[in-house]
Amino acid sequence: MEDVLQRLAEVSIRQQQIAEHLATRLGRTEDELAAVRAAAAQRVPLPEPRAQATRLLPKMTADDDVEAFLQVFENTAHREGWLEDEWARALAPLLTGEAQRAYFSLPLTSADSYVEVKREILARLGLSPVSAAQQFHEWEYKPRVPARAQAAELSRLAQHWLLAGNPTPTQVAERVVVNRLLRALPRAHRQAVGMRDPRDVRELVEAIELADAVHPSGAGDRLCYFEDGKGFSYTAEAEYSTLMVESSGSVICCLC
Repeated sequence: MEDVLQRLAEVSIRQQQIAEHLATRLGRTEDELAAVRAAAAQRVPLPEPRAQATRLLPKMTADDDVEAFLQVFENTAHREGWLEDEWARALAPLLTGEAQRAYFSLPLTSADSYVEVKREILARLGLSPVSAAQQFHEWEYKPRVPARAQAAELSRLAQHWLLAGNPTPTQVAERVVVNRLLRALPRAHRQAVGMRDPRDVRELVEAIELADAVHPSGAGDRLCYFEDGKGFSYTAEAEYSTLMVESSGSVICCLC
């Protein structure tokens, strides 16, 4: 019996020692946490991206390359660790001219998105993917300009046209096919299809089929003649409008 009581007493003492040890550790932990909180409260808060942007970057000028300016801004934002949700607000004070008007023309929900702001600015300045595609196909080599600079410009146009929006390789291929097929269409079809703004091959084919129903095949350019033998041509669009010719001679109808 005495052995049992002694054993119980030892267990009780041990439990008391453990409780005292835990209480001591808890007190130390609370002291350390309080010290960390005090140190954090004394730290100088980091300036917001909007204030940093005006300090680190100059305002856009009329002579600036807009795409290069936006690229410098993005590089700075990444380096400084700004949250992307703050990029649009940080960029706004740096904009001037048409870029500034593009920003303020957006609704509030879009003005908070850097992607939307950038897209609108580039579109306003004729640097949309559609415009880049047009410039890419109209590009010509200039003998007096360094080849390296021309290659860089052509590469920039191709990337802006084909890589806008981070497309997949399949989507890039579709952009090339859509553009090439659209350019090969007859004028009447090209205008009708272009108004539907097809974004992939399926949409393009549907738009062409609809244009076929409106503009019958073979209704391309035709040649008409005055009675004096002088000729002039008209396109398929003339079938949908009144043909007016200012001439003393009469016209032989060629619509039939």
